[in-house]
This record gives sequence, C-alpha cells and structure tokens, in this order.
Amino acid sequence: MAYSPEQYQASKERIKAAQKRYYQRTREARLSYQKDNGDKNRDQIRARTSFRYEGSFRTSKPVRSNRR
Repeated sequence: MAYSPEQYQASKERIKAAQKRYYQRTREARLSYQKDNGDKNRDQIRARTSFRYEGSFRTSKPVRSNRR
C-alpha cells in the first residue's frame, strides 16, 4: 500500500501537534521548577549578585600619570 499525500500530511500534522503539546508542557514544568528554586534560594541569589556589584570582582585599573 502506497503512502498517499493526504496520509503524509495528516501524519505530519499529528506529529507537529504532539511535539507542540510536549514542548508546552515541559516549558511550563521547567519555568515552575526555576520559579520554585528562585523563591527557595532568593536570599542566597541576592547575596551573590550584590557581592558582584560591590566591586569585588573588579580588577584595579592602571594609574595614569599626567606627565608627558
């Protein structure tokens, strides 16, 4: 039995719909997981980001003299 263009298109659409459902479901789960971790570790995350902005990772700049 040959595979007709109509069957091919219907199969293609079914597969695409299933992929879309899967990716939407896993996206929601992933975002939920990230939000839960963010809520749980909020204080640690804030401490880490404020530590970066205090200049602790900044390297000293070379001092330029005004002499020519």
